[in-house]
Amino acid sequence: MSANPGKNAIYGLRNRSYRVSRGGFRPTSASCIIKDEYGYDKQIGKCHRAEWFRLNGVKATNPPTDRSHGIFATGNGMEDYFQEVWKNQGLLLDGNVLNYGPVGPDPRIIISGESDIIVWDHELDADGKVTKIHRDRAIGIEMKTCRGYFAKKAVFGIGNKMYVHGAPKYEHIMQTAMYLMMREKHEKHYNVKMDYYIIFYFAVDTGEYTQFKISLSNGYDGDVIVETMDGKTIEPDIAYQLIAGKTLNAWEGLNTDNILKRYSELADKLEEPNPPPRDYQLRYDEPTVKQKLETNDLSKTKYNEWLKKPLAEVGDWQCSYCDFKSHCYPVSIFSEDVEKGILTVDEAIRELGYE
Repeated sequence: MSANPGKNAIYGLRNRSYRVSRGGFRPTSASCIIKDEYGYDKQIGKCHRAEWFRLNGVKATNPPTDRSHGIFATGNGMEDYFQEVWKNQGLLLDGNVLNYGPVGPDPRIIISGESDIIVWDHELDADGKVTKIHRDRAIGIEMKTCRGYFAKKAVFGIGNKMYVHGAPKYEHIMQTAMYLMMREKHEKHYNVKMDYYIIFYFAVDTGEYTQFKISLSNGYDGDVIVETMDGKTIEPDIAYQLIAGKTLNAWEGLNTDNILKRYSELADKLEEPNPPPRDYQLRYDEPTVKQKLETNDLSKTKYNEWLKKPLAEVGDWQCSYCDFKSHCYPVSIFSEDVEKGILTVDEAIRELGYE
């Protein structure tokens, strides 16, 4: 084959240097049961069934695509670029900082991850130029790239009537909360105080950015507090509540105890020989659709697709993008019926239109 640098780059991304795992659970594997704005219990974060597959060495059936590797490369590139920008201004304290060790009372919960960036706390003039650097204080930063309409609405608040300032993704909040719980080692090592982390979102398609402050109510544990950079708590907009005619509350239960409880539950499930029940749905059942319509978590387009196309996979994104989707749902939406004995595998395949 003749020269093709692009094809080779994707090959390189797919076959990059092997990294030996230090073991332990990932911060990105965090999950939690919260009360949403409408008072419903809501599962957020990583699916334990997917983690059971991964941690038991099951080979992924739906690994990242070439496009996914390109997206990963964009995120890594932006992180490196911003590190260089802050380094040139004397603000960078360190980057890609190891977080490893036990967290909480359960000795099985060993967390292994990396904080993207730590900068010195500082003061700026009106143009953003550094006027003072505080060598006794620091700020952790988690860099996230995003793109597209839904990210702009959810994260940036563009067209978002409930969260006019936007809101960080739950998965990113919990990941950052884990780093906040583990930051004391960094404070001692660098001889600084780190009161909060920032989740820094950069939209690669428009060049816009937004930031959120994340802290813990009791310092190293407690409720996870999410604020704008000027200290406004992220909660449902009052004006929207008046227009909608509903009383909405800030989410509840997003705290370190509940996150650690889920890690302990995952550790229990890993001792079982069979994968645990699914935390999410590939295709929503009728009660879930009804609830998601009430909470505006399902668009009219998706609802119509669910209504008119019985075979459409209208469900949780965690299932749609799961690395183990074909293990978990080997005959798509009929997998659960096969497991319950309602259909045979052959019948399910025929229902899907295959012979």
